[in-house]
Amino acid sequence: MRYHVTWGTYGSWLPGDPRGFRTRRHRQHVEGDYRNPPAAGTYAGLYAHARRSLSKPPVTIAPDLLEVIGRRCLDQFAKEGAQVCGISVAGRHVHVAVECRPDGLKQMVGRVKKVSSHCVRARIPGRLWQEGCRPVAVRDGRHWQNVLAYIAGHAPKAWVWLAE
Repeated sequence: MRYHVTWGTYGSWLPGDPRGFRTRRHRQHVEGDYRNPPAAGTYAGLYAHARRSLSKPPVTIAPDLLEVIGRRCLDQFAKEGAQVCGISVAGRHVHVAVECRPDGLKQMVGRVKKVSSHCVRARIPGRLWQEGCRPVAVRDGRHWQNVLAYIAGHAPKAWVWLAE
């Protein structure tokens, strides 16, 4: 199966974020999203609480580490038997277009995140990634082409790799 998988760096997207957010399993209705953010200050208290609860400052990956992390992710996906067709690594998040079996996908992404964080541990101590990931099953060929174009569009701000 084909998937568009995303994950973010530690502290990059918090409850109450002024850019918009969703509660876990959409338990609470939240006005706005990243395209149409809520009115300024609407969730300021929640965001301030979330920021205070972090064990370290939010992580932004330095530009010189983007390719290092991306290539390590590619290596681990290959070891896991998954075929990556595109990946973008930006300062705060990763997008991957991957073909793999659906069983164990989230666990596999967890292992990819682990080995990629270990390769930059000297520069980014502690947690690099937020918990979990967001895998979206690709519906059809048009959706797949849109995912690949979306990933490609992250250049030049992100490190981007596309299969030939």
